[in-house]
Amino acid sequence: MSTGVILIILCSLILLGYLLELIAKRLRIPSVLLLIGLGVVLKLVTTYLQIETIDFMRVIPTVGTLGLILIVFEGGLELEYKAEKRSIVRNAFVLSLLILVMTAVGIAGVFMQMTGADFYTSLVNAIPYSVISSAIAIPSARNLSAQSREFITFESSFSDIFGIVFFNYALQNSVLTWPVVGGLLSELTIVTLLSLFFCALLLYLLRSITHHVKFVMIIAFMVLLYAIGKELHLSSLILVLIFGLLVRNIHLIKHPRVKQLFQTDSYKRDFHLLHSITAEGVFLVKTFFFILFGFIIDLNLLTDPVMLQIGGVVLLVIYLSRLIALPVVIRKVMPELLFSPRGLISILLYLSLPDALRIPQLHTGLLFFTVLATSLVMVSSVFLGKKN
Repeated sequence: MSTGVILIILCSLILLGYLLELIAKRLRIPSVLLLIGLGVVLKLVTTYLQIETIDFMRVIPTVGTLGLILIVFEGGLELEYKAEKRSIVRNAFVLSLLILVMTAVGIAGVFMQMTGADFYTSLVNAIPYSVISSAIAIPSARNLSAQSREFITFESSFSDIFGIVFFNYALQNSVLTWPVVGGLLSELTIVTLLSLFFCALLLYLLRSITHHVKFVMIIAFMVLLYAIGKELHLSSLILVLIFGLLVRNIHLIKHPRVKQLFQTDSYKRDFHLLHSITAEGVFLVKTFFFILFGFIIDLNLLTDPVMLQIGGVVLLVIYLSRLIALPVVIRKVMPELLFSPRGLISILLYLSLPDALRIPQLHTGLLFFTVLATSLVMVSSVFLGKKN
C-alpha cells in the first residue's frame, strides 16, 4: 500500500469521525457507538474485497492508553473546584470505590457459576467489566445537568484509577492479606506525593517556557511520566488527574508568589490553548481507537448463546450494584443509575490479561456486547437528564 493511499485512508477516517461526532451530538447519543459501527463496516468491506490488513491488536493498547491519558486530563481541565463541590468529590470517590468492588465481586460470582473457574481467575476477568469508562462517560455527560455532569466526571475518573490499581494488584497478589493492603495504601500515598511534585514542575514549565512550541512538550512530558509509572506498576493516572485539576484551579492557591505567576492574562490564554489542544487530541485518538475496536470485532461471536446468557447476567449485576449503592451515598438514583458505560479502559484491561488467566468462554464477543449494551442504556439516561 503506497504512502498516498495510507494518507487518504487516515484523513478520510478523521473526516468521517468528525461527521459522526456531529451526527451523534445532533441525536444526543454517544459518538463511540457510531465509531464502532464504522469500524465494523470497514471490516466487512475489507473482508468482501479481500484487502489484506495488519494486526491491529498490536496498535490498540498504545492508542487506547494515550486516549485514556488525554481524556482524564481533559476531564480535570474542565472541573472548577469550589467549596460547595466538596461533597460531590467525596461522594464520587466513595461511590466509585464501593461500586467497583461490589460489581467486581458480583461478576466474579457469575463467572464462577457459569464457567466453573476459580474465584481468583474469575475476579481478575471480572475487573475489566467493572470499570466505568471515562472515555465515554465524560463526553456524554455534557448533555446532563451541571451537577450530574461534574459528579459523573469525578466518578468515572476515580473508577478508572481504582480499576487500574485493583487490576494490577489482583494480577500481582492472588491472596488478599494485611501486608498487601498496607503496601497498596503506601503506594497510593507515595504516588500522590510524587504526583504533586511533578505537577508543580509541569506548572512551572507551563508558565516559564517562552518558546512558541510548549504545549505539545508539556503533554509529552506528562505522558512520559505516566508511562514510566506504568512500567513500575504505579498508579500514575493519579498524576494526570491532579495536573489537570491544578491547571484549572490554580486560582485557589492564595500564596502571593503563585498569584503573581499564574493569575495573569497570559496564563489564562495558555490555559485555553492547552485545553483546546487537549480536546483536539482526545477527538483524534478516540476516533481511531473505537474504529479499530469495531474493526477487530468478530460479529459471529455475538451469536454465541452462552455468551449472551453471561452478558445478560453481567448487565444485571452492573445496574443492580448501582441501584443499591446510589441511594446510600448520594440519595439519588436517576439518571446516574443508567450512566455506567464500559469502553476504553475495559478494553485495555481485558487485552492486558495474561493468557494463563483468560477464561475461554469470555471472549471479545462478551466485551463488545457489554460495551454496546451499557452505551445503549446510557442513551436513555442522557435523554432523561436533558429532560430534567
